[in-house]
Amino acid sequence: MLATLTRSDYEGYLIRLYFGKGDYLNLCIDCAYLDFSRALHGIASIGAKPREKATSALRSALGNLGNGKPTVDSQDAFDDWHRDTCQTLATVFSDNGYKSLFVGQAQKWINMAFKYIFTMGESRVQGFAAFYGYCHAPIHNVVLRALKKHGFPGLPCSWSQLDDYGVYLECQEWIRRRFRILPPMDVEFRLWMGEDLDVST
Repeated sequence: MLATLTRSDYEGYLIRLYFGKGDYLNLCIDCAYLDFSRALHGIASIGAKPREKATSALRSALGNLGNGKPTVDSQDAFDDWHRDTCQTLATVFSDNGYKSLFVGQAQKWINMAFKYIFTMGESRVQGFAAFYGYCHAPIHNVVLRALKKHGFPGLPCSWSQLDDYGVYLECQEWIRRRFRILPPMDVEFRLWMGEDLDVST
């Protein structure tokens, strides 16, 4: 007897297994939070309010972007949206009792949320495909070690303690120049998977 299950059914199973059940965009945001939250020292003593409020803010920012508001049709416009979203998350954390959410932490939350959105695919989380080429590479230890092999000079501190958006953006611009024929999301994905990227790209 032939299987009635499709490749899409199996992909759905893997997504349920890894992300859980619920609204797909929320699942992407929640999973991305877990990727950086180990760097939120002392957050457990404050309670859930900073995370809840910031999750809502990030959901709103991503939802608006996915609906074309604001209009983001260039790299500069996306970078402005990204910087503003990092600042919004930092402000929400500060206003709700957590003294400092660093740029390095905010970027990982935002950038990993995008990575999971694209992992889910346009059929599950709609409205983001047009931004793929503008998205930033998530910055974390695995990718920084791999970038060093390609000549990246490094950051002045650990990624999670980076709090200068200009320095962060310089890192993204370096990736764009160094791997100019690959979208930054592709670069991070391939480096994380352990691929040896062609230095001529």
